[in-house]
Amino acid sequence: MNILKLRILMLIDKFHKATDVAEALQVKQPTVSFHMKSLEKEMGTSLFSLQQGRIMLTEAGKKLLPYAKQIISLEQEARQAVDELTEESQGQLHLSAESISGTYLLPTLMAKFAERYPDCRIQLEIQSPDAIKQLLKQGEIDFAFLDDRDFLPEYTVAEPVASDQVGVIRSVRAPEVKLEEFDGTDMLDKHTWVKYSGSSVVDLYSSLVKPHLEINSWEAVKQVVSGGEALAFFPASGVDNHENAASSVEWLPYPEADYQINIVYQQDTHMNLMQQAFLDFIRREGLEIKS
Repeated sequence: MNILKLRILMLIDKFHKATDVAEALQVKQPTVSFHMKSLEKEMGTSLFSLQQGRIMLTEAGKKLLPYAKQIISLEQEARQAVDELTEESQGQLHLSAESISGTYLLPTLMAKFAERYPDCRIQLEIQSPDAIKQLLKQGEIDFAFLDDRDFLPEYTVAEPVASDQVGVIRSVRAPEVKLEEFDGTDMLDKHTWVKYSGSSVVDLYSSLVKPHLEINSWEAVKQVVSGGEALAFFPASGVDNHENAASSVEWLPYPEADYQINIVYQQDTHMNLMQQAFLDFIRREGLEIKS
């Protein structure tokens, strides 16, 4: 028994003519007759009778009719539910990133991806690394962006997306600072420092100093530094060092402070078309930050 046979049963009860049923289903009349006979054979009884040129349902056909309607209704509901889920899942991406990649790396990549896939809705949440790992573990996000110094949850895959480096920023109007001045805690303490108060890979270096001001915004940290003589540990990705760029701060590399940002996702998870397209895009477009 299939849906088409049950649909023919319903339409026979409505039109009482095989030609009208064939027209409604956009099939040939012999096809309708074939499925009517096939359904009767499956049920082991006569379901249709010809009365004065009209096809009527027998008592057995009338008994089967409400079940046919229910099955067809359930089939339509099932198709609608699957179609809605497929459209929803393939038409949106849920991403989560730590503060540096979420602020300075992903916006450019997301804009390019949105140009190629304008129907895709992308949601990005900037969270602490611990919160991101919990979301990833629970399967609440499609992809996470974390630096390579974070311990990852079990059963996840990490692929490098971008290289970055921690350095020190100073105002371009402030007295010149040399890298040699950052050697040793005593030298570091001679300066006024601003610190990003959130959790990031920069913590390893900003913990070397006693900050006079803590702010939970990278851009606010940069603004404070640009307006005075304070210094701050800062990622290279957050400073535009291209030629002709009118930057208000200068970025100085800190020794042995390179790191990578990874895209992380659950292992052995079946990806829909949009998720796979995003992963392939990131693999091609991954940025390499150079100081």
